[in-house]
Amino acid sequence: MQNTIVYNLKDWKKMLKEGQTVYFIVQGIVMSGTVINVKGNEKSYTFEIEGFGNCSGPHQISSQQIHYSIFLDEKEAQKYKDYPTMYLQNYC
Repeated sequence: MQNTIVYNLKDWKKMLKEGQTVYFIVQGIVMSGTVINVKGNEKSYTFEIEGFGNCSGPHQISSQQIHYSIFLDEKEAQKYKDYPTMYLQNYC
């Protein structure tokens, strides 16, 4: 039986809040970080993850990446750790 993660549609559309923990995958390893610098509105916004960046500084992430390379819980992230297309890119 395949594991299925079900979300309340309201939770799916909620804007992330500063201080919220999110999960992401780097080279097959699930990591967590704290959301900072949220800018925009509920329809479209960007945010950063404290301590995560690239050569040019903090990595600005689009809200469109939620459930694609940014996950709201560790269980969801673990499900995709073997899929490189789901990894959060951090190259220079």
